[in-house]
Amino acid sequence: MRGRSAATFGTLAMLAAIAVGAGEDPAIEVTRLTETLYLLSTDQGSYTTNTIASVGADGVLLVDTQAATDADALKKVVDGFGKGAPRIIINTHRHVEHVGGNAIFGDGPLIVAHDLVRAKLRGGSYLFEEFPDTALPDITLTDSMSVYFNGERIELIAMPGSHDDNEIIVHFTGSKVVHLSSLVNGFNFPSVDSDGDVLKFAELVARAIEILPQDVVIVSGHNQTGTWQDLKAYHDMLVSTTEIVRSGLAAGKDAATLQQERTLDGWERYAGSYVSVDGWIDTLAAGLERGDEPQKKTVFEPLYYAWKDGGAEAAIALYAELQRDHADEYLFRDVDFIIIGNKLVEQEKFEAAIRFLESSLQQYPESPYAYYANYNLARAHRGLGDRETAIQHCNRALELSPDNETLVELRQELEDEG
Repeated sequence: MRGRSAATFGTLAMLAAIAVGAGEDPAIEVTRLTETLYLLSTDQGSYTTNTIASVGADGVLLVDTQAATDADALKKVVDGFGKGAPRIIINTHRHVEHVGGNAIFGDGPLIVAHDLVRAKLRGGSYLFEEFPDTALPDITLTDSMSVYFNGERIELIAMPGSHDDNEIIVHFTGSKVVHLSSLVNGFNFPSVDSDGDVLKFAELVARAIEILPQDVVIVSGHNQTGTWQDLKAYHDMLVSTTEIVRSGLAAGKDAATLQQERTLDGWERYAGSYVSVDGWIDTLAAGLERGDEPQKKTVFEPLYYAWKDGGAEAAIALYAELQRDHADEYLFRDVDFIIIGNKLVEQEKFEAAIRFLESSLQQYPESPYAYYANYNLARAHRGLGDRETAIQHCNRALELSPDNETLVELRQELEDEG
């Protein structure tokens, strides 16, 4: 991956959530960590998503609730504990694969999250999710708080600013287990949301190192668990790779040159999930070169209300109008309609999704994310019962991304349905 702009690269975490299993909901793997704590993981194709369940005399407490597509599977696991619905849900941050299962448990659980999460779920692209009020936080924090549950003190500590601006970590002090959310990306190169800052990772990881005991078990928001020693090595990677890229930029080189020179050779073991070595160089370069100019607004909010009032055509027309008359105010990206289309497919609003996705391909035919658009078009046409068109879009997506296992599985399923 070479030469991505900062705006485009910042969307990769969001886009990665699109490429989940095409067929049945992924099974949830349950691993017992301690007498009361369980790790619940879903295989999302290129990464896993990790929930912690505390199960004991007080009932069930969940840290994160997976994506909405995995909510039924999560509920089955929770029901299997025999303690009823969760009494408390803690969301480590606002991303859909961490809050998507909140709603399935209704208004019973008390939901706790960072103070920004409630507004985040009522703005931007999240408007298209249309989260019910029952899925929003009931209690929020900006610094720290303690929860006493199942015989131990659980520390919630705000660590915003790196992956996203609304993250907390959740430390089960008696069990010596911590959910570090996306502060560590499975001990791979981290991903950075549009509201995050790549240069904050080293500072916040150093803070976590100081806070946590050396015999702690670290659960990442995604991928494998780790140790305090892994966290130390991860911090060393962050500091070292940042300085390498910083020095290269100071010498007049750009990200593409640093990639061509393989300037991060020796750090390949941290590549994985959806951030490659070249992708990490792009992210670091974008963060180091970012100025203090105010960020432009995304188009999602005006498009959402246009869609609600006049349908997909009204929203698409507004997009063109904003591009023409308000380019200095709004950020326009080749993934805008793909993100909207994916969310509408998940809600089975297939006809509207198709219009947004077709418009994406028309406006951005050379986008490197065109295969995501075709993937979601295949899903939408499948939902409408048009298997032939679904196969056509699936084949087109495979032409653009031939090694994508999710696409191969989807095509096989479509062929088997014939």
